[in-house]
Amino acid sequence: MKCKFFKAAALCCTCMMVLGNTMEVYAEEQPIVISEQIVTSSEMEKLVEMVLDIKDANPGKSEQEISDIVSKTLENERKETRGISDIWNALTEAEKKLLIRYPVAALKVNDAKNIATRQTERKFGHNGLGDRSDAFRHGIWNAEMTILIGAEKAELFATAHEEKDTTGVEPDGHTKLEHKNMDLHNNNVGRKIGLAQPDLPEEQMADYIYDVIYQENTPFVWLND
Repeated sequence: MKCKFFKAAALCCTCMMVLGNTMEVYAEEQPIVISEQIVTSSEMEKLVEMVLDIKDANPGKSEQEISDIVSKTLENERKETRGISDIWNALTEAEKKLLIRYPVAALKVNDAKNIATRQTERKFGHNGLGDRSDAFRHGIWNAEMTILIGAEKAELFATAHEEKDTTGVEPDGHTKLEHKNMDLHNNNVGRKIGLAQPDLPEEQMADYIYDVIYQENTPFVWLND
């Protein structure tokens, strides 16, 4: 009787261990959600207008010099330009120079970014980090940019956005370099879709890219399921 009890106890423990492992494997991990700021068209227009005024007042200055003047002006007038200053400071140095070089295109880049943020929320319910929704967001952003400003400028702005410090890791545990490579790859896929499907309106483009994301041999890549 005692022997049977120990055998039953051992079997029960084994079942608990197996079930515990099964639960651990199949437990759904919560996605890491990021905050994607929506910059309204009017806010972006104010920034572009300021940049154009500074360019007109400083003919012959380099893009770096204009960028420095814009930064200094925003710092000196911080109370009056708080919203614009936040937008400017969120840009990479490469993005700032492109905004100075192509101010009208920068407005459309922002429009495409807002489309990407909205449609990612619509299709996935969140804007994630390193997951399928992240791949989707970069894909549709680049597809829409390609339609609005052409593939060449779209590549310039998309690549400039990734010109950030790649040392260290992101909150999902993957390196920043892995994330950059993922984004650059998905940006390229998105531009190809934009070239191939230039007549799709916003929601149809989102539905199309969503379907591509879930294809068995999808060209998109991501780091986290």
